[in-house]
Amino acid sequence: MATSLVALVSGCATSMSPAQFGESFPKATTSEYYSKPSAEAAIREGNCSIAVKDRKYVAPIGLTVHGDVKNGAVGVDEWVAADKANAYTINNYEWISVPIGEDYATQLILHFDTLLCP
Repeated sequence: MATSLVALVSGCATSMSPAQFGESFPKATTSEYYSKPSAEAAIREGNCSIAVKDRKYVAPIGLTVHGDVKNGAVGVDEWVAADKANAYTINNYEWISVPIGEDYATQLILHFDTLLCP
């Protein structure tokens, strides 16, 4: 049974394309998402302000990349709430390989700004 689980996890993708990430991550959060250009415009026009700039969050390892996204979304939502903000924009993200025993798992690292928008 353990061997089939390792084979199942090993056969899964270890990252997402930018389009896949851009579609799935905002759906996984409860906070309002602003694309980078939308956030810059909202700040420039005075509709939003940056609560905290360039946070770094290392999400707990998920069983799959979709689990990584879910764990990252929970962390971003927690930071948005802790900053007394209500929105965020992703500045950058990356998946790294983390050794676990003789195998490797993926871990998502996010860089984002928390925003206060009306």
